[in-house]
Amino acid sequence: MKLTVSFAELWACVKKMGDHNVSFSFDTGNDEAFVTDRSLSSTAGLDITLEDLDLDHGVLSYKGRQVLLFIPDQGSSIDQVLSGQQEGRKFHVADCSTLGEMRKKQRFSRYKATYNLSGKFEVYGDSHYGGASKGEAELKVCRNCLSYLNYKGYRSGSNKDSVYNSFDIAEFLSDYSTLFSSMPERADFVEQGGYSENWGEVSSRYRQDVNFCCESCRVNLVEYRRLLHTHHVNGNKRDDRFANLKALCIDCHRKQPKHEYMRVKHEDMVLINKLRKQQGLLTVSSWAEVRDVADQSLDGLLRFYEKKNMHLPHVSHELSITGKDVVAELEIAWPHKKRGIAIAQQDLEQARAVGWKVLTVGEALKEMNK
Repeated sequence: MKLTVSFAELWACVKKMGDHNVSFSFDTGNDEAFVTDRSLSSTAGLDITLEDLDLDHGVLSYKGRQVLLFIPDQGSSIDQVLSGQQEGRKFHVADCSTLGEMRKKQRFSRYKATYNLSGKFEVYGDSHYGGASKGEAELKVCRNCLSYLNYKGYRSGSNKDSVYNSFDIAEFLSDYSTLFSSMPERADFVEQGGYSENWGEVSSRYRQDVNFCCESCRVNLVEYRRLLHTHHVNGNKRDDRFANLKALCIDCHRKQPKHEYMRVKHEDMVLINKLRKQQGLLTVSSWAEVRDVADQSLDGLLRFYEKKNMHLPHVSHELSITGKDVVAELEIAWPHKKRGIAIAQQDLEQARAVGWKVLTVGEALKEMNK
């Protein structure tokens, strides 16, 4: 019997929500990856040595995952650390001078890795009251790491304490998420719930009312609606008044305060800047405008280049030879010098093959710190 049921209304709803292709794989034999992710998402972390780390990106990674590094042993300071009277040993986020010294001294076995967002770390030590003591404590980020990355302009000196004291792990991991292909998805980090029961409908209606345009960079995402979010301006996820809502592309959204962990894939960032360019929105005339549209993982580098009075770079530069097909797509570039920075390995290799000096983000950070 031939079915005559019409799915027109269903597909209309799909279109309204923003249909897109989803890649999915299910590997029942990947137990090691599951155990790794479970350990990394805990406050206890995963035992690791400095030799296990991948430092190619400048920020720290382990088996393709961005991580934080901390020392659980707080020694005789454990009581003060657990009570909050003392900051304790700092956690690391980058290949800073402190880790460099540890490698020189071959102190490889003191660390644990985590990407837990709570800001709490499982620590232990020798209590003044006798015996060992163990618990969870809030640790602070390493200042040398902030300097290495020039995170939020830390190296300028004018706002160091502010950057240090306001450091947010979720925001940090979001900022560098485009550098990693296997970073866990937002759902693995963010506690479910908190939104109003009809949030999906509210969000869909609001984005439709602004014609699926980002209210910050103005990019039109009507054909890629999954890349447009509805942001709560005051951070209250149940305050659905239209005055408290703002439609933002995922790039602009992660640059806003009061948001949770937000993974942005590199291919999505490339797509957004392609659309910005096609729509005439990628013309920049200041360093602030460059930072607004460039990949967030380059922010510290861009602030450094501005201080050096370098020429403004081209953002999302399509490298072509004699007007032919695009050879490579660079995050930023100085065509007159044949220099640039790329994230995708293929773009890096192809640009170098035609005589350009192109660096990875990690290589550019090393050069900045010479």
